Amino acid sequence: MNLSRLNLDLNLTLNLNPAPREEIKSKIKIKIKIKSKSNGGRPCSWAQFTSRIRRSILALATVLCLFSFSFPCLSAQSQAGAAKIDITPTRLPIRTAGNLTLTSVSNVHDHLFARALVLDDGTTRVAIGVVDSCMVAREELDKAKRAASQATGIPVSHMLVSSTHTHTAPAVYGCHGNDPEPEYREWLVPRIAESLVQAWRNRGPARVGWAKQDLPTFVHCRRWLMEPGYALHPHPDFTGCLSNRVMMNPGFANTNKLRQTGPVDPAVTVLSLQTPAGRPLAMLANYSTHYASAPSSQISADYFGEFCEGMAGALQKDEREPRFVALMSNGTSGDANCVDFTKANWVVNPTVVAEAVRAAALEALATITYRDWVPLVVAEAELELGVRLPSAEQRQHARAYLEANVVGRPTRSWEENYARETLLLSDWPRTKKLLLQAVRIGEFGIGAIPCETYGSTGLALKKASPFALTMIIGLANGYNGYLPPPEQFPLGGYTTWRARTSYLETNAEPRIRDLLTALLQKTRTVNPSQ
Repeated sequence: MNLSRLNLDLNLTLNLNPAPREEIKSKIKIKIKIKSKSNGGRPCSWAQFTSRIRRSILALATVLCLFSFSFPCLSAQSQAGAAKIDITPTRLPIRTAGNLTLTSVSNVHDHLFARALVLDDGTTRVAIGVVDSCMVAREELDKAKRAASQATGIPVSHMLVSSTHTHTAPAVYGCHGNDPEPEYREWLVPRIAESLVQAWRNRGPARVGWAKQDLPTFVHCRRWLMEPGYALHPHPDFTGCLSNRVMMNPGFANTNKLRQTGPVDPAVTVLSLQTPAGRPLAMLANYSTHYASAPSSQISADYFGEFCEGMAGALQKDEREPRFVALMSNGTSGDANCVDFTKANWVVNPTVVAEAVRAAALEALATITYRDWVPLVVAEAELELGVRLPSAEQRQHARAYLEANVVGRPTRSWEENYARETLLLSDWPRTKKLLLQAVRIGEFGIGAIPCETYGSTGLALKKASPFALTMIIGLANGYNGYLPPPEQFPLGGYTTWRARTSYLETNAEPRIRDLLTALLQKTRTVNPSQ
């Protein structure tokens, strides 16, 4: 064979960042030229020529291996898995959380679940869970995370678990007239862990996308400035609030309401996962309405559960395929609910809200451009904040009041309830440490706050975020009460009153907002290949 005029060129272009068009693409070109002549100009023998081919292919393979270690996107597609575990109480009756007075239920309207998804970019794994509960303390969630970490190898720091804030789930965290159910709480922890572990076991190749669609219909500020003297005003010794100009949920016919005290976030934000073939795998959704008033006489996941089951019904095309799992998280709904008090005969219930949010989520899904691979980055930090504790005189007043008016029975009124809260806070520490967390999923950001956060805070965080789209999840990685901005405290009203549900220092909101913004910035600037 005459090799005197034969040359082989091997060209390889590596796209090191398979990102959408709006992102910068980094490319490296590798060119290998195999000559058929020796340096002296004489034709190579066939043995020499094939030896050169073998050496070149070996060199190319070495380069590819090095790049695959440096850039995970070359060696693997993103992977994802999802799961849900039933957490409906099996022993009834049981106390539920969310009501001012003692509430015990004996019937189940619909089942409760711990839902989870896991993402894997080849080097980093992230687990996200949402629990059908009013609130879960950090101690319990940390136990669940540690158990899941031991089974999966996912670091505890890479796990984000939040509560939906349904007001018709068993009491896991004590608040107002309902103390926790310790037996259910202990039973719940391993089931939260199981949801995370099962999601990890279910992972497979996946594409990732995100989008949002606004739905202002069912998110309204529930704090109203009132005419002087017309807001609720329990004794200031019990609430820590000297005056009240604001009232929560004043009613449709109340002519003394003047205006709402803040903005709301109307976004229905979705993170969507699907197989490479386009079959839906899972979805994490987020909306900033408090809840949708499921009947308080029954166990219910409220609209959060109806949304999840409805999305599965809409997207699951073949029952023989693995079950699609939807997660519905609570956003920044500390001062918002789904009732428009400017309109009479406003109709709201879990079904109506779930259907509207589901329709918005489906609209968002239709706009998504999916990515085969996205980098994952997580950053978290603890923040120590002061606690608004009652004084010795306030505790003494509360004790005397309860002894004179509430003996051997549950509390029945605002004043009785907050007198009890004053005593329960007596032995609390002067400071509390809370956990803030930021997650980067490609060009999508998630901020997690263990509080019931106001809409103004959520909007400010999204505006300051370095990501084109950001989701803020409330009641995440623990529970540290309401988070009013400092300017809301002089106005008073329920969410500012001192209790186990509202106790952080008055300057907590800007400190939390600043640190979470910094964490989001950190995840954006970290090179995920390092």
